[in-house]
Amino acid sequence: MNKGIRAAALVVAAASVISLGACGGGSKAAGSNGGVTELSVWSGFTENDGKVVQSIADDFNKSQSNVKVTIEQNPWNVINDKLLSSISAGNGPDVVTYQPDGAKGFIKQGAIVSTDDFYSDSSNETSHYRKNVVKDGEVDGKHYGVPMGHAPYSVYFNKAIFDAAGITEDQYPKTWDDLAALASKLTVDKDGDGTPDQYGIALADKDAGYLPIFLQGAGTDLVVDGKANLTSKKSKDTLTWIRDNFYAKKSSPSNLSLVDAQTLFCSGKAAMFWIGPWIVNAAKEKGIETGTFEMPKGPEKQVTEVAANYWYTTSQVDGNDAKKKAAYAWMKFFNNKKNQITWAVKANYPPNRTDVTADDMKSNNFVSQISPYMDHSSLLLGSVPSGFADVQSELNALGPKISESTGDLTDILQKSNDKIQGYIEE
Repeated sequence: MNKGIRAAALVVAAASVISLGACGGGSKAAGSNGGVTELSVWSGFTENDGKVVQSIADDFNKSQSNVKVTIEQNPWNVINDKLLSSISAGNGPDVVTYQPDGAKGFIKQGAIVSTDDFYSDSSNETSHYRKNVVKDGEVDGKHYGVPMGHAPYSVYFNKAIFDAAGITEDQYPKTWDDLAALASKLTVDKDGDGTPDQYGIALADKDAGYLPIFLQGAGTDLVVDGKANLTSKKSKDTLTWIRDNFYAKKSSPSNLSLVDAQTLFCSGKAAMFWIGPWIVNAAKEKGIETGTFEMPKGPEKQVTEVAANYWYTTSQVDGNDAKKKAAYAWMKFFNNKKNQITWAVKANYPPNRTDVTADDMKSNNFVSQISPYMDHSSLLLGSVPSGFADVQSELNALGPKISESTGDLTDILQKSNDKIQGYIEE
């Protein structure tokens, strides 16, 4: 599974506004070649998952003679940097894979257009799509994203460490308190020098994307009704609880980047790691066999962070009937039941449809296990209306301030809250 999906969840649309009004029009025959409509699709999936996307595109092209899909694989940062300018020049993609948080910026600038009519057409079988996934692709009540790839975060553990500690499936944590207790139990300081030789869990406080998910599990969020919400009592209590139960007890090291956390886990020095499914292969390459369980339930509800990507149609399709028809045909094909089984089994992504069963995925027990986690999925910065990159950067800076603090968090949270509110209002 592509580690780039995480990076895709953190990049956002460029701030400059480029006029795109002229790009949506043009002849209805534009993009056609002898009756065949050429559909350009940009994708940031460049590893095994990218090969699966390409194989589905090859099958699509063989299945009919009216549309030819061309998948152009680009790193996520290239897509982010070039999307606006390429569309403005008329040589951008007709369909692009992108994450929903950052897509809001492109939607405001007119680069991405609504897919309401895709969802209103019952032949596209959208009634079988996961309702929460469809909802997360909406902006201001309108459909934009069509489900593509969603990778749920969960707690991955080192099987050898769990086996040595006698931890069985019935003992997997069900609540946050259970998770904190287990992390403490698995933290080992052999020589008593104050620095654990084995940490119970690796929580990357310098990549503090987990903070909104903890807030949501406690019944609040990073932004509520358009206002930064770090200073609310519930937010303060939740962030204090994280500090006191993981970092103060040294169950996780502080000032830890995501790369550092992965290195710690893959070297056998952390029993657990909260991360996406791509860690399975990364750990296996280092000789670590992993297991996983869903992020435990918070005080109010169970929430699973998801690294999400959608298919989006660009303004090059708007006003071009042939292009729109081709784009919709491709997105329907990708999300039909047969191809969603292929996507799940071969690419390790939970299917976007609810009618794909565990039996359909029996050849891949791993994806069959993590697919139900999608029932509780939530976007990283779903509550943030704008300023995503700056908000994410501020969260990353806030993480170590919380984890290495002592005493009351009021001043730390107030300063961060003010910055986030400013980014939202820019």
